[in-house]
Order: sequence, then structure tokens, then C-alpha cells
Amino acid sequence: MIRLSAHAKINLCLDIAGVREDGYHLLKTVMQEVSLSDTLFMEKAARGIELTCNRRYIPTDGKNVVCRVAAAFFESCGISGGVKITLKKRIPCGAGLGGGSSDGAAALDGLCRLYGVKMSLSDKIRLTQSIGADIPFFFYGGTALCEGIGEKVTPLPALPPCGLVIVKPGVSLSTAAVFASPLTKTGGDSAAGVVAAIKERNIEALCSRAQNALERASIALCPAIDKIKAELCENGASFSMMSGSGSAVFGIFENAAAAAGAVSALSGKYAEVYAVSPV
Repeated sequence: MIRLSAHAKINLCLDIAGVREDGYHLLKTVMQEVSLSDTLFMEKAARGIELTCNRRYIPTDGKNVVCRVAAAFFESCGISGGVKITLKKRIPCGAGLGGGSSDGAAALDGLCRLYGVKMSLSDKIRLTQSIGADIPFFFYGGTALCEGIGEKVTPLPALPPCGLVIVKPGVSLSTAAVFASPLTKTGGDSAAGVVAAIKERNIEALCSRAQNALERASIALCPAIDKIKAELCENGASFSMMSGSGSAVFGIFENAAAAAGAVSALSGKYAEVYAVSPV
């Protein structure tokens, strides 16, 4: 049996560059891997794909990204064996934190280890990009500019040291519903400024340039997002923004101690509050 960690991500900015003919949105976003993580336990099986999870509302059949990645692996490699996977979820779902995609990336890495398959990075991306748009990023991790529908990943220098707090309200959001909203904003290029700020190691500049084109649409569906943004700033964050399509919100703090203070203040109001660090 092998054990793997699957980390969450936050979007330090998110721009919509356009829409393809097939309806997929073209994005420019800077993603940051963070320490909040799920855990996968994997072992070989004679046949089939068996998934169990500690959260009952998580599907454990072909609807789950992990199962879809495993099925694609066995078909692509022509392997007749199977796998048994136990997924311990900690990353909130329907939050814009990429938990499902991260689990999928970790599952593919685990399958390659279990079956001794050597797969290039480009092969992994090719195999999984149609399953989850965020999966390619998690093969890189760290800090990266992601473009297209997520398949174009450019690694960036590490984010300067800071404290991060993630808060998820009691509502989960559908990514499809957010993108379909007339409030979704197309255009803008905050990514260029955020990338420059990261290269300059200037957190203050990053905070002043970042934006999320999906925020207005998500706030219309879940007004608590706007409230959480304000509460994070009231409790010491120098900047707060929704991650991905929501509903989770993150705040950037000067250091871990400042972030811990905000966690103490907000934990009584929200069930899911996490102090995390950049990975």
C-alpha cells in the first residue's frame, strides 16, 4: 500500500480571456498550492476500481475524478489489473479549491508507482486534461500561471512567505452555474500584474493587482462570500478574494501568527476555517 497527499490550491487571480466554440472558457490564472490536503491510500487489486471515502456525500463510482483517472490509466496502458483506493477528504468540496482535481493527479501518480509505469509529464496532462481542468496544475504544484482550459502551465517563483487563511461558507457552488451567469466578467489581464509581483517578491503589489472575474457571479449566488471577504480584512488580512469559482475565500496575512489570530476569531462563525501555508 502507498500513501499520497493531494494538496488544495487557491487562485491568486483569475481572468477569462474568451470562450471557445465548444463553450469552454479560456482562462489566465495564477494558482498557488497550499498545505491543506486530502490523503489517498492505494493498493493493487486483481481487477476493477474500488473507492471508499470518509465523507458520505462524495460519489465513489464513475462520477468521481479519481475513478475516471484510474479508468483512463488502465485503458491507456492496456493493464488488466485493478486498484483499491481509500480517500480521506479534508479539502472542502464545491469551494474552488481544486480538491477533486488534486485527488485525480495524486491517483495517477500512485497508479504509475503501483504498476511501475513511467509516464512523462506531457503524457499525464494529455491523459487527464479532459477529466479535470485543474489536474495539469497539480502535476507541477507550487506557484504557476495556468492558461487555456488549464492545460498550459508555466511554473513561477515561489510565493514570498506569508500567512493564509481559507474560509468556506455553508454553501457549495456549482462551477458550471457560476460560469453560465451573465455576471461572469470576460476580459481584463490581472494575471500579468500578479505574475510580475511574484517575480518581484512583492506581496503588496500582488494584492493590489489581483482580481477574480467570477466573484460577482458567485456572490450573487452566495452573498456570504462578500461578508467573509470583509471579515478577513477586519481581522488583519491585507487582502481577501474568492478562490476559483467559490465558495471558499482566502485572506493573505503578513505572517502565520496574524493568520492564526483570524482563525481564532472566525472559527466560531464558520465550520470550515483553515490556516494554511504556501507549498
